[in-house]
Amino acid sequence: MKRINNLNMLLSYIEKYNLNSIFEKDMIQYMELFSFSKGELVCSKSSEMKYMYFLVKGKLKVYTLHDNGKSILLRFNKPLNILGDIEFLTDFKIQCNVESVNESIIIGIKTNALLSHAYNDSKFLRFIIKNLSQKLYAVSNSASINLLYPLESRLASYLLSVSVDENNSTNISEIKTSKFTDLATLLGTSYRHLYRIINDFISKDIIEKKGSVIVIKDINKLKELSGGNMYE
Repeated sequence: MKRINNLNMLLSYIEKYNLNSIFEKDMIQYMELFSFSKGELVCSKSSEMKYMYFLVKGKLKVYTLHDNGKSILLRFNKPLNILGDIEFLTDFKIQCNVESVNESIIIGIKTNALLSHAYNDSKFLRFIIKNLSQKLYAVSNSASINLLYPLESRLASYLLSVSVDENNSTNISEIKTSKFTDLATLLGTSYRHLYRIINDFISKDIIEKKGSVIVIKDINKLKELSGGNMYE
């Protein structure tokens, strides 16, 4: 994580997403700008959430990590999703890992500042309720994908979710995966089963595998296999 000391950039994102409109009072003085590099954890399970984060550029991967070492993919976040709303309202510790897919830029407001100046702010609370509703829908959709769809569909949905940027443009054709065993765990399957499906996709000229990199060759076929579902 790097703090970006650029007031003009901060103000441009505030204006782009009209962030001041979600508060009854001006909160710009409490806003900080951060960048996270590809693969960097924005927050991790069981840690304390000291900021509420507003994603303004990039994409974040949200997944659970259980004590037995297994994890499962929940959703991908695009702007203007927020992190820390549940923790802000409940005092719970963080329940999921959140990882930056590529470079992400985030506006952070310290939880203490929100508690002092926005806890009883009806406009801000309505914004949080709307965001929580969107999260509930996304998690429900992801659960349906994980439970009801075959691995072919889940892998296609995952590849689409990673390759589509925050503007819904498919401009990421190469997807680097550090370990295919980790990807298998995220998709709730075995490494062998995942590898069979990957080889099947390769034989059908849907993707190409170069070491730990998956190259998408037929985006339309992925959309067909996904059934229109994405982890979002």
